[in-house]
Amino acid sequence: DFVAGLFTMAHAGDPVSLSGCAIHMYAANRSMKDRFFYDADGELLIVPQLGRLHLFTEMGQLMVEPQEIVVIPRGVRFRVELPDVKNEGGALEGARGYICENYGASFRLPDLGPIGSNGLANPRDFLAPVAWYEDLSGSFELVAKFQGRMWAAKISHSPLDVVAWHGNSTPYKYDLRRFNAIGSISYDHPDPSIFLVLQSQSAVPGVDAID
Repeated sequence: DFVAGLFTMAHAGDPVSLSGCAIHMYAANRSMKDRFFYDADGELLIVPQLGRLHLFTEMGQLMVEPQEIVVIPRGVRFRVELPDVKNEGGALEGARGYICENYGASFRLPDLGPIGSNGLANPRDFLAPVAWYEDLSGSFELVAKFQGRMWAAKISHSPLDVVAWHGNSTPYKYDLRRFNAIGSISYDHPDPSIFLVLQSQSAVPGVDAID
């Protein structure tokens, strides 16, 4: 499943210092069943490359497809189902893609600066989950990533039982086909980069941890 199919390719910094990131790949051919996951080390920016991901989170559901990205905040519990798994003879076999695990400041939209009020990624195009919850008792497993290691615990109920929530720390997705690059690239272009969707800012002005 999604958790068992995670593979780390590279990293910089570490979650203890709350700076840097890790780059993972995932490959899965079955949905998470009676299993949930959360990342205590950082937020996850997931980039599907093959197959859709149906995310069931504490705040509700999101369906994410290739050419979209999804961000899951640090500590939010979720499970991943695969709606596009094909049997023998099918062209598609499960799902795979990339993950940027951000240890530092949360991703945010860049200040547009000289570009003006339009262009790049617009706030209105970022979508939050559809409200939903489940009230289930039984035998479940909760997997946590903490200090770079995986930990598991048995729980007697689904953690996706949040009926209502308040605030803006929520999973969200964005369709990259809506991104609007703007500006001249003849030999230079204004800041921020005309290709910048999200940024994780560092303590040094003008230098981001992740773009």
